[in-house]
Amino acid sequence: MDRKILEQEHKATGIKVFLASMDDIHIKHLIKLARDPILVNLMGWNTFFESDDTEQFIQAISSYTLPYSRKSQPLIFGVYLNPEDFPIGYAVLKGINIDLSTTEIGVAILDKKYRNKGYGKLGFKRLINYTFNQLHIQTIGAAVLLSNKFSINMCRNLGFVEREIMYKSWEMPNKELVDLAWMELTSISKQVT
Repeated sequence: MDRKILEQEHKATGIKVFLASMDDIHIKHLIKLARDPILVNLMGWNTFFESDDTEQFIQAISSYTLPYSRKSQPLIFGVYLNPEDFPIGYAVLKGINIDLSTTEIGVAILDKKYRNKGYGKLGFKRLINYTFNQLHIQTIGAAVLLSNKFSINMCRNLGFVEREIMYKSWEMPNKELVDLAWMELTSISKQVT
């Protein structure tokens, strides 16, 4: 398989992440990592998939929320520390609307050893730059659980602004309806480096 590999480096520390296409064995690895109950509350969906149900996993990470999003083929990447190893998470562009030049973004570090260490932010930065500079999308939206303060702060630090609070708009696995923050970054507002 010819893999597209995108690299992002944190200049101060020299830490790098790579975004690359994945084969089934890498997706199955992510499914195993996703079985952490903590992720259900952070991500708002049932992360307990059968180990070989790659299609359902892809469908779950590709679900879009924002009103301008459209049914489209998602662009899914693994987040790697080394492109030859297994991924520690994923990055996805979903709901791509070519007519409006919009998309939704999602990045998650599923391997708990690497959470809250800046790898997700590096993956987010790289996917943002790719979206603006290679795909020429003008607006990137993020739908974040209002309770996920860490992700909301990360989005703000990357230049996203809150557009709206969507009250009781997301159904959790336990059927509770929770609030989402609709955040956006436009290509003219801020380029991340």
